[in-house]
Amino acid sequence: MAPKHVAVIATFDTKAPEVAFMTSLIEKQRHVPVCIDVGPLTKSSLRIDFSNRKIAQLAGWKLPELIASGRRDQIMTAMGAGASKALLKLLKKNRLDGVIGIGGNQGTAMAAMAMRILPIGFPKFLVSTVASGNLRPYTGHKDIGVMFSVADLVGGPNPVSRSVLTNAVSALLGMVENGSRISLKRDEKTIAITALGNTEPSAQHITALLRHKGYQVITFHASGAGGSAMEELVEAGVFKGLVDLTPHELTEEVVGAGAYVPVKAGRMTAAGNAGIAQVVSTGALEYLCFGPKESIPQRLRRRKTYFHNPYNANVKASRKEMEEVGRVMAQRLNGARGPLELLIPMRGWSIYGSKGGALYDPQGNNRLLKALKADLNPDIPIKEIDVHINDSKFADMCVERILNLIN
Repeated sequence: MAPKHVAVIATFDTKAPEVAFMTSLIEKQRHVPVCIDVGPLTKSSLRIDFSNRKIAQLAGWKLPELIASGRRDQIMTAMGAGASKALLKLLKKNRLDGVIGIGGNQGTAMAAMAMRILPIGFPKFLVSTVASGNLRPYTGHKDIGVMFSVADLVGGPNPVSRSVLTNAVSALLGMVENGSRISLKRDEKTIAITALGNTEPSAQHITALLRHKGYQVITFHASGAGGSAMEELVEAGVFKGLVDLTPHELTEEVVGAGAYVPVKAGRMTAAGNAGIAQVVSTGALEYLCFGPKESIPQRLRRRKTYFHNPYNANVKASRKEMEEVGRVMAQRLNGARGPLELLIPMRGWSIYGSKGGALYDPQGNNRLLKALKADLNPDIPIKEIDVHINDSKFADMCVERILNLIN
């Protein structure tokens, strides 16, 4: 195997001994480490391919001026942005096959910021002291492998950190040597679909029918990161069509609350911009998702709530919020450059939002639909169907319409 280039991102002012240990592991496997320093105060004797001065320069700063600003957030943002540009330079020169970052809170933030510039499917790994907490703000919707450092990364490798760092480097090298990037086979036809547990029966039925027709179907959990990842892959040209069965994340984006707010703003725009065929529905637009009870904001605690499990609460969106969702949905779909149809199941948009369900609110649904119709381009077909979203008849219609639009 030809040697692979593996980038190591760290704050070399505080993590030089750990970096030296990791680069030695990479070299032992006959690969080439590429060192990227995001530590603004480094004065290290290590060989550094991208010094902190170079990283600051790539971000449009002179390092002394950046440090003199005294703004820690600005320094971290600039160094993370500079590191992302370093990765892109390496990628364009075919000198990057994988990347690993280590750090505490600040180092994690900068390394993750840099890695997020890389495409989904590219080998990336992160060892972090804060990995036991909420890493969504760090990793976003990217496929970054994460390992908790267990011991703090201070004072050089020790019996605990040696084990963790060795395993982390081995995991990354396994991806580099044996992993697979996203690629389509010749004439492979792919369709994306969005789902939540509340719409899973329909999603499964649609998937089975489309596979029978010779399509690869890739399902995205409408969890904020799932929808954002799907939209990036739409932009990358992976899909022929989209069945946006469950655009739930749009409600959380419009309301600005919930655990499933899209990582990347602008849900329901990528497919339209790309001009691919779309069948769009209203799955799970009537509620917001939160974690345990204590995670629900105080202002929302008197609303109708259904606990999907002890760690997942579904909170009813207000009728005013649903009306605004309808308006925003119309505005975004109006920009579509490809074929598009809306299918609305009138007997319920989720399991809990149907008659007898804890979140049943036909008046709220009607207000969303009224706002949607008022602002929607009249050239976009919208069909109301007297079924529940999880009825097989509705799934059949979604399949029929998406295939018609693609063909």
